[in-house]
Amino acid sequence: MEPGRRLIGSVRVMEVNVVFTGVPVTSLDGGRDFFERLFGRPADVEVAVDEVMWRVAETAWLYVVVDVARAGDGLVALSVADLDATLDELARRGIRPDRMEEVGRGRKAIVLDPDGNTVAIISVPS
Repeated sequence: MEPGRRLIGSVRVMEVNVVFTGVPVTSLDGGRDFFERLFGRPADVEVAVDEVMWRVAETAWLYVVVDVARAGDGLVALSVADLDATLDELARRGIRPDRMEEVGRGRKAIVLDPDGNTVAIISVPS
């Protein structure tokens, strides 16, 4: 078997160790401010003058990068244990959902960053 590959049934699939999700913004200051308030902390890594990153789970990172042509088209989904508590905390940081949706047995809050990128905050009962 090739390194970095595993079998599912008879199909070889790529084995992923870390996930990086990118959010394109028009201004690093505006994007950084929004995601600092969303995550409740500064970025974990200053990648470059136009990019910062947060570690959002053990093997998952979210990066904000200046990319004017793509800004506003980003989609991110974050799963949380307690949506109501998360929304209460976000409200204290000045972030309120644009809308709420039912998703199967769970709920989803949609928040928009200053460029219109969509961040879905999802809670699904176990």
